[in-house]
Amino acid sequence: MRGLGLDGVTEWIDGAGWALIIGVVAALLALVASRTVQWGSREHRHHLEHLTEVEFAELFLFLDPVRFLQWNLMAALALPLITLIWIGAQAAALVLLVVIVTPTLVYRWLRHRRRRALEPQLAEAASAMASSLRSGLAFGQALEQVVKHQPAPISQEFALVLREQRLGVPLDKALQGFAARVDLPDARMLVTTLAIARELGGGLAEALERYARMVRRRLALENRIRALTAQGKLQGWIMGALPIGLAVILWWLNPSEMNQLVESPAGWAVIAVLVVLEWVGFLLIRRIVQIRV
Repeated sequence: MRGLGLDGVTEWIDGAGWALIIGVVAALLALVASRTVQWGSREHRHHLEHLTEVEFAELFLFLDPVRFLQWNLMAALALPLITLIWIGAQAAALVLLVVIVTPTLVYRWLRHRRRRALEPQLAEAASAMASSLRSGLAFGQALEQVVKHQPAPISQEFALVLREQRLGVPLDKALQGFAARVDLPDARMLVTTLAIARELGGGLAEALERYARMVRRRLALENRIRALTAQGKLQGWIMGALPIGLAVILWWLNPSEMNQLVESPAGWAVIAVLVVLEWVGFLLIRRIVQIRV
């Protein structure tokens, strides 16, 4: 230390100070990152538990929460690690993101598919209840006939309504729970029709028949509109995929030139503008071909 001189001591102190500052900042960043990871993992675990215990149960898919968490954790550890070894860090981060959001996307897809299956079944169930009421059965017995003879998922929903009624829940509240669980305008209209007809007395079978005819006409009109707008939707998908396909072909033909898109700020700006334009075009085409009934 004595041989260093005053200038050497000053440089050493400055270097030690900067090293100390860098070390403190790195420690703080590591602490924040660890806390963020712990908070994110805890929130993700709570989300998966709610997904399996509540949301999937509403779709009559009963999963073991512990086993579901174990499988998700294994996928979140194994798949990004394999991708990191074979491809790289960026692809591993993308795979991790896909693993995290996949359960929610699967739930939304299953829920959408269940709702699409329920729409035509509501009219059939209303017609079946109207026929049972005309034959002299009570409303509860008409619901039992729907449960016995109609396919899933409408039979599952009305079976739950009957089970709740047997446990002491009023029928009106059980039907309102069915409408909230299904979350379809036609289901809410069916519950409202049943409530009004049962409150006023009489004419329940006729009200159900009118409801069934109205729903069938609306579904037929929606199917016709969907068929007429299918070409426009297909054109939208083709126009959206065309720039991506062209970029892949150009990358294969001239990779040195195309690498500038991902290696320079100007290329990043071009990609950002293209993504925004693609999204705006997608929304415009969807707005054009979307017709509400």
